[in-house]
Amino acid sequence: LEYMEFALDTLTFITYFPLKISEQLWEAFPLLYKAFDGWAFDYLMLMTPPINNLISKDPQHFLTATAAFPEGNAKYVDMVFSIVSKTVNEDRSSESEQRKALSLYLSVLHNCTGQVDSYLPTINDVVLAKLGQQVNAETPMTRHSIFQVLGSALYYNPQLELAELEKRGCTQQVMTQWMKDVDSMEKWLTKKMTVLGLLSVLRLPASSLPQSVVSMIPNVISTAVSLSIKMKEELEAGHKDDDDGAIEAEADDDDDWGGYDEDQDVTNPDDEAYMTALNKLSQGGDIANFLLGDGWDGLDEDDDEDFHSPLDNVDEMHFVNDILKEAYKREPDVYQQIQGALPAETVSSCQQIFASVDAQRQQAGGH
Repeated sequence: LEYMEFALDTLTFITYFPLKISEQLWEAFPLLYKAFDGWAFDYLMLMTPPINNLISKDPQHFLTATAAFPEGNAKYVDMVFSIVSKTVNEDRSSESEQRKALSLYLSVLHNCTGQVDSYLPTINDVVLAKLGQQVNAETPMTRHSIFQVLGSALYYNPQLELAELEKRGCTQQVMTQWMKDVDSMEKWLTKKMTVLGLLSVLRLPASSLPQSVVSMIPNVISTAVSLSIKMKEELEAGHKDDDDGAIEAEADDDDDWGGYDEDQDVTNPDDEAYMTALNKLSQGGDIANFLLGDGWDGLDEDDDEDFHSPLDNVDEMHFVNDILKEAYKREPDVYQQIQGALPAETVSSCQQIFASVDAQRQQAGGH
């Protein structure tokens, strides 16, 4: 156990950078599961990143590969589902460990499009049971992770996911709680999967939707539109902060500097930071994070910035634009009525999104 953390950090590193995972490296997958299932349950936080890397680098191999155990052969995908289920249902696992385990569902749903339909019932069994325990929780972080999964499932296949919710008679309750929680959402991934997930319902004909969902369409549109606008504003504010920092740095460079005094040591902030990192590394620091250039002030166990998937390439504003326009084109009479039920602010925001996306695409086409 002394070297387990270093081994997992190294595995994260060597599965992150290669474009293709070698057969030898894939052999680590069943070893991770065997360790988790036997004696390394407490290392789940460090196991999840390399597993996510392996799934994203070669989804087909992940879906088809099996490993031999004394009790019989097991598929890699079943190992992942076992890890999530055991973690979420284990009393001794922390909430942060459970949230980290749920991110494995995201990896499967985002990377294995159209190939894991049969696993949707299991996903819903686990996350909806957990949601029932979290409805009145003061801290909404675990609920938000659950909504990430449900949003991913709706984006994956809205028809199948709605059928799962309807089968359990909880569609309206889930969506009501989901939209109620929007104001407390801070993480980008939670917001993104809320926009993509809720609006994916509109990919289905209104006539095929449960009546409870049809009645919620105006609220779904208002929630997704306002959230996507908020995300755009946050992104632009972030870029502005970066630009301001760059301008300030340039201004500092212009200041007159007379050099070092005779009795003053010659120092360089970058060199000092590098040496500090090296010292921490020699004291048992995290080699993977050092090599990846991460900070040393401690890792945020709930940080989703290190989660990457094909959905990173889906622009929320473009998605909102396309879904709403396609729905209106498909069922103009229905969505004319829905538009009449929308607040004036939402209608104005929709027009803003349409104009912005059209301008972006026109500009991109001009180049």
